[in-house]
Amino acid sequence: MNPLDRTEQRIVGVLIEKALTVPDTYPMSENALVDGCNQKNNRDPLMDVAGFQIAGALMSLQEKGWAARVEGTGRVAKFKHRVVDVLQVDDKDLAVLAELLLRGPQAPGALKTRVARMGNHGTPEQIEAQLRVFAARLPPLVEQLALGPRERERRWRHLLGDGSEQHEVVAGTPTAAPIRGPEPAAVPTAATPDLAARVAALEQKVAELIRQVRGPLGG
Repeated sequence: MNPLDRTEQRIVGVLIEKALTVPDTYPMSENALVDGCNQKNNRDPLMDVAGFQIAGALMSLQEKGWAARVEGTGRVAKFKHRVVDVLQVDDKDLAVLAELLLRGPQAPGALKTRVARMGNHGTPEQIEAQLRVFAARLPPLVEQLALGPRERERRWRHLLGDGSEQHEVVAGTPTAAPIRGPEPAAVPTAATPDLAARVAALEQKVAELIRQVRGPLGG
């Protein structure tokens, strides 16, 4: 199983989502994928992906086997996911994986309402059972996170990525430069024991140059 970078994860999630929720729009063109990846609802974090990034990611996804170009769909190229072939999962499994790809780590209770729109109407207990099956696979598809501050349920995250999703910049949120104090003044150390001698030598040279210049003028 080839890992997915952050853009590839978003594309695969969008392809699954649209296939399950609006099948009339599936397979999807590059332009439709740009809109789907940059969608403002049901996405976390928000992204601002350009067309050339989608095109490059689609080429990579085809090489990795996660997506395929659909022939005979007119002049505009369209694409479908191949997650079923890669992971051997059904539509209910796809709904859970798509939500984790589109919104990041989530608890079964939160997933319950979100996967329902994709046809998975399981209870939180049933969804957690799915997640535990995913976690028991080799290699595992998900892992359970430690309970965070003020959290009542432990969240699960997918393991389909290459780690780049952990270091992404959220669209519209500039990365602040670290606040730095004034640079400390250089202090002579044992590494420069001849500093005073060098300064004295320079002062002597300057004085000599001044005498040479004044000599002709005085004469």
